[in-house]
Amino acid sequence: MLAYKLIFFDLDGTLIKCKSSWELIHKQFGTVQEAKRALEEYRLGKISYQQFMVRDISSWLKKKKTIHISEIKEILKDYEFNKGARETVSQLKERGLKIAVLTAGIDILAEDVGKQLNADIVLANKLEVDKKGYLTGKGIEFVDPYRKDQVLISVSNKENVPLRETIAVGDTIYDISMLKTAGLGLYFGNKGDIKNCNIKPIHSLKEVLNYL
Repeated sequence: MLAYKLIFFDLDGTLIKCKSSWELIHKQFGTVQEAKRALEEYRLGKISYQQFMVRDISSWLKKKKTIHISEIKEILKDYEFNKGARETVSQLKERGLKIAVLTAGIDILAEDVGKQLNADIVLANKLEVDKKGYLTGKGIEFVDPYRKDQVLISVSNKENVPLRETIAVGDTIYDISMLKTAGLGLYFGNKGDIKNCNIKPIHSLKEVLNYL
């Protein structure tokens, strides 16, 4: 019998090479510096993640008065999977695990990746649009980067899977809360030492399979 039944993957930098779906859009509209200032304020606790999203989206709309959601989809359509992502997820599903993509990125990208990987669950943030599909300047928050653990707990409860039977895979400080909370946390990459007995370092996604 499998020790684990549900695995949560971060998206940006973990399943795909792109560091941030938000950053891709900022580069397109020339608002990278505004984004850095907003992110720093969020990190320091000066603004909430909801306020951070509003700041981000508003910066795009200052550069371009109206933005249709189709333009965002166009910006986010080109991405590359990290090496081993497809094969690893496929083998995990073959072994009976449910796959969840959990990201503070944008749902347009997350849902496309989820579809490509045949994921069971996709949780991400949304860009609010009006009836004609134009951005309103607001975001719809489902995942706060620093509170991914709360989303993991909620999903695990809904799926009736004890936390000890969950795995979480991530690559940045924003993933640490969910890595600590899962039955097994796997830290992907070489971005610093994580001193927690629940978290194991991996250097390729295929190493996930070694823990089953």
